[in-house]
Amino acid sequence: MRKFLCGRLREYGRACRLNLKDTGWGMKLVVLVITGFFCGALASEYFGTKLIFFAGGVFLGDMLLMVAVCLLSRFGDRIWHRNIGNILYGIVGFLIFVCCCVYGSVGNEHMVSTFFSTFLYILLLLAGRFIWAWLVKRRHTLIGGIHFVLGCVIWCVFLAFLFGQGFLDDYISDYLKNNIYVTQADEVAGFADYCAKGEYTPACVTYGPDGGTDMTTGTVDLSPYVAKEKKWHRIYRSFFTKHTRKDAPVAGKIWFPKEAENCPVVFMAHGNHSITAESYLGYDYLGEYLASHGYVFVSVDENILNERSGENDARAVLLLENIGEILKKNGDDSQPIYGKLDEQNIALMGHSRGGEMIADAYLFNEYDAYPSNGMFTFDYHYKIRALIAVAPSVNQYLPAGHETELSDIDYLVLQGANDQDISVFLGNEQYENVSFSKDGYYIASSLYIAGANHGQFNTEWGEYDIGRPFSLWLNVKNFITAEEQQEILKIASLVFLDKSLKGNDTYADFLTDYAKYAAYLPKTLYVQQYETSDISFITDYEEDSDLETAPGGSISAEHFTMWTEEELAYSEFAMGKRENHAVRLKWKETEAAYYEIALDEPMAMGEGGICFDAMDLREEAESEPMDFSVVLTDIYGNCAVSSVSDSVILYPAFPVKLSKIQYLTGKNEYKRQLQTVHITADQFADENGFDKEQIKSIRFVFDRLENGAVNLDNIAFVK
Repeated sequence: MRKFLCGRLREYGRACRLNLKDTGWGMKLVVLVITGFFCGALASEYFGTKLIFFAGGVFLGDMLLMVAVCLLSRFGDRIWHRNIGNILYGIVGFLIFVCCCVYGSVGNEHMVSTFFSTFLYILLLLAGRFIWAWLVKRRHTLIGGIHFVLGCVIWCVFLAFLFGQGFLDDYISDYLKNNIYVTQADEVAGFADYCAKGEYTPACVTYGPDGGTDMTTGTVDLSPYVAKEKKWHRIYRSFFTKHTRKDAPVAGKIWFPKEAENCPVVFMAHGNHSITAESYLGYDYLGEYLASHGYVFVSVDENILNERSGENDARAVLLLENIGEILKKNGDDSQPIYGKLDEQNIALMGHSRGGEMIADAYLFNEYDAYPSNGMFTFDYHYKIRALIAVAPSVNQYLPAGHETELSDIDYLVLQGANDQDISVFLGNEQYENVSFSKDGYYIASSLYIAGANHGQFNTEWGEYDIGRPFSLWLNVKNFITAEEQQEILKIASLVFLDKSLKGNDTYADFLTDYAKYAAYLPKTLYVQQYETSDISFITDYEEDSDLETAPGGSISAEHFTMWTEEELAYSEFAMGKRENHAVRLKWKETEAAYYEIALDEPMAMGEGGICFDAMDLREEAESEPMDFSVVLTDIYGNCAVSSVSDSVILYPAFPVKLSKIQYLTGKNEYKRQLQTVHITADQFADENGFDKEQIKSIRFVFDRLENGAVNLDNIAFVK
């Protein structure tokens, strides 16, 4: 039997060799198709979507490949018979294919992507030879037929994989199907009408220096703030704009309510994108919505700074120059926006690099000199009251080498868990760099949204967060819809701006308790973190490495398998840290573990109770959500007890897959975020005589689950 099987295998091997003989051109054709397509896709990304640019890219890519191979093989004639030409074709195509796959596989390990793309590339080359043998060499044998069908199947599956949207996620639906992870929210009186389209009629005008706009503006010299581009880059940019860094246009689009005057104003700045896209037009939905609610919304065109690097300080200056120009028009009775703006109530809003930049613009607005070169002076000092950052980058510009520190300003940041451009929540760093004095009431709030990506906040950018051809490897089928994503931004922005610019606090608790309004939000998962200026910190774990000390107190812990203070990481795949420390606690097979902070001097809780940030470190949805008790003890030994579940539902990590390859490998990227737990004074069950003005210790007792792990941070009393 063994001899028979070996004989059949040898016969099959001979048949395969005969079928594949002289089919090298099938492989070459595959390489030419792959190289030409990827080069064409790249050309259309940089020069627009016109077919001529795609065709030109295909032709140029294939010509460059053939010229390179001919040169490397010394014009080929002497060594083609040694198959070196075929090998060179294969290597060049392989490098292009693998680079596109690895760069496009956001969130995946590079070694896994490289292995997968190598295996897939070899299959495609082999399939090309199979098809060539059948169609060109006409080897219509049984083996040839089997190979031909197999080759067609390989290519069909590959094309469906590459050009399809990808695969559906299941963790969001799994969490929502499990009732313990669903927020049971009642109706909030009036909120449905509040967040619907407003009472005013939206109108819009455009402005710019080049004619064809409703208002004529000038230009600004940004050369002190952005590096001179190389000659080839200047030539490329000249295809799309006549302006340079020395005469950057002050341009954009303004939405305003027809019937209202003296309205609070929001200046919106887009981020980095293709210079071929009019990115500032992608927020019309938000401008129309806010204008209907009595706001002036200015979307600033910063396209002149797109496809550059190290330019975020220039973006900030250009935004401030736009503010100055629009405020001048507001005072000119010949302009269509005359008297529309309340110059004492200004908010800045930014997306992507624009989301980082608005913090720099806020600093520049306060300064009299440019931090990177004091010989360039500023004189802005506009009345900026609030900042909204949408999926922001961080630290692209460091003023005088420092991180951007903000104080006494309302700050809101939103981020999608499925963001494939800024694939980790970089806005956490800026959120942590917002501080408050005790003069006035301020809030910093963040909202992390499962199923939201980077580009759908902008209608011009859409569902693909990186450009062609790399975007073909992204998984986009697991997103919430663009309309849902934009609805979240509209509602959150309206509540925040009403609180910050209009002093309307009716629904301001949305910024601290989104779950109360869950019935009015798209059905997905949200993680909320916030800090207000009316808290008294007990510890934020930034002071030192001594586990047993806290500012004004001492710490003890029992029955844990792990107790440490660590710098938080974004995820197992992400480079860098969050620059934020928290305590990590892990316990196993016990319900007696506890972590206690004993205060040197008694502290008052007040009616606001206690708040802290918590992160469930478990990686999958469990049968029970994370829960534990919080025990307060006063100086007389009396106790008050509550639990996390009285305040919020703590979600475990989101197992997100950003690329198609992650579905094939089954590898998740676990996204973990801190959630703010706020337990008010009346949520504590206390003993008779408990004195909330004389609290001596806070104990976290992990008595609800036998196994678990958490991070705790920013423990504070609320006034």
